[in-house]
Amino acid sequence: MAIGVFGVLANFSQLFKLENCYMKLEKFPNQVFAFILQFVRPYIVHCLLLAFIGALWGLDLSLGPYLIKIMLDKIEGNSANHSLFSILMIPASSYIGLRILMNILYRLHDYIELKFIPVFKKDITLTTLDYIRQHSHAYFQKNHGGSIVTRITELANGAQALVESIIKNFFPNVVALLIACFTMGTVNLTLGFILLAWAILFIVGTYYLSKEPYQLAQELSKRNVSFSSKLLDSITNMMAVRLFARNHFEKQYLMTRAKKKMEAAQELRWSTLKRQALMETASNVLIGSLIFYLIYARQKSQVTVGDFALILSLAISIIDAMWDISRDFLEFTEHLGQCSQTLSTIAVPHEIIDKVDAKTLQIKQGAIEWRAISFKYNKKPIFQELSLKVPAGQKVGLVGYSGSGKTTFINLITRLFDIHAGEILIDGQNIANVAQESLYESISYIPQEPLLFNRDIFQNIAYGKYTASEEEIIEAAKKANAHDFITELPQGYYTRIGENGVMLSGGQKQRLAIARALLKNSKILILDEATSALDSVTEHLIQQSLQEIMKNKTVLAVAHRLSTLMNMDRILVFDNGKIIEDGTHQELLSKNSVYAKLWHLQAGEFLL
Repeated sequence: MAIGVFGVLANFSQLFKLENCYMKLEKFPNQVFAFILQFVRPYIVHCLLLAFIGALWGLDLSLGPYLIKIMLDKIEGNSANHSLFSILMIPASSYIGLRILMNILYRLHDYIELKFIPVFKKDITLTTLDYIRQHSHAYFQKNHGGSIVTRITELANGAQALVESIIKNFFPNVVALLIACFTMGTVNLTLGFILLAWAILFIVGTYYLSKEPYQLAQELSKRNVSFSSKLLDSITNMMAVRLFARNHFEKQYLMTRAKKKMEAAQELRWSTLKRQALMETASNVLIGSLIFYLIYARQKSQVTVGDFALILSLAISIIDAMWDISRDFLEFTEHLGQCSQTLSTIAVPHEIIDKVDAKTLQIKQGAIEWRAISFKYNKKPIFQELSLKVPAGQKVGLVGYSGSGKTTFINLITRLFDIHAGEILIDGQNIANVAQESLYESISYIPQEPLLFNRDIFQNIAYGKYTASEEEIIEAAKKANAHDFITELPQGYYTRIGENGVMLSGGQKQRLAIARALLKNSKILILDEATSALDSVTEHLIQQSLQEIMKNKTVLAVAHRLSTLMNMDRILVFDNGKIIEDGTHQELLSKNSVYAKLWHLQAGEFLL
């Protein structure tokens, strides 16, 4: 017997051991309820238990007053002066037992919520973030990071509020209303119909009065995101604000946006105020009608004192329940509007997606070929049927004036953008037919602006190879000429470097980025102004390291400082999306054309 009880408890406890995982949605629902259903489905048992406890609460709302009615009627009818203890023992004990049972159920309800809601929100946050990560580079150019974070937070909080409104409020209160109408009808059929009719009119009125708040909530969500984005932008660029003495300008700039947000919030609150005034009037009408009818019915001995108490207590409880529904319905529409607005931005289709049969990119040599590629950016043609071959192991420099297409050219290799025509092949494999993750894994990239996390140095370097040992990480730092300055920091390799490495100098940040790429050690190495932030002495040391690391790799290097490309096997000169010159440093100088002009225009090794 005991073993069986413990077995049941053990099985019940498994319900609350929720897995620490999140879903990956291939198609992200853009409708709010379809979206929420995706995340509620794994926890349907939890939702049913919460709904069941809510239904018991609805029963208790009528059962408690009904037991009080029985006690009052027994007291009123005790003409024989029997002991009150004897005649009230059963209803009083039942009432006390009901209170104890409901308290236990409430705590169970809280415990189920405690286990379910945080995991539910975590699932939404991580899955949404995973979906957003798969958006194209263009998506992140159009949407500010701060606004994306705000929308993810709004979506998780809004989804939680919607689920709780349905399970904790709407369903239990509707059950309570139906039971209360039935209970009141057993006492007096007319009173039951009055309560039911009033409740129907109240709910219908609440529905229509909530349409305006739904639209206003969407507008407020837009303005909240806009203001948060601009606030983050101002804080991120605090150095520019100070150096240009623009504190007053920023204050006025943000004040204008804050005012728009405030006005939207006031409009929403004004709509709420009007709705509440009408609901209060409706509540007073119900109480007044019931009281006058009860007085009339009592005078005709149609109701007892217990009935009088039951009807009034039920009416007050139902009015409170209807107020909860009304308030929750308003909040429901607000959160529905926020979630709808958020999904319209997040749940857009991915622009660059893997094919169903996408294979893993296999690189053995590292040869790259562009076959008649064409590409437009914002409808402006950049490349038109451009063709080029880079043999495996060749070191190629890319030069040209700003806007000539160099960076775009290498961005197409990493598939940050998809070409509109033609093919890009790596070792004969079309990159459009391989999994993007395998493409990124096969290329080491050192950008012009270091991409660093607000984590310690060890973690930032290890990002190139998360399974790397401490010795490998230190070796990569040494080759990047970063080890010496790292060891001089307070916590050495475990020093946190702030948002995007703000605690470090430009040269130090770039050296960390170089160390990370060196650790990755891919067959293809892309350098986009990788040494532009370094002083001449440090650059010389880094160049020596890069020369060693570039062995047996295909290298594409963008540079304005032409001296860094002198030892390249080949230099390509770009102009308006075309390769107008192709040769070694000496060959291009001897042509005395564009490259030679660029070389002679340099002053202090920087392109003018």
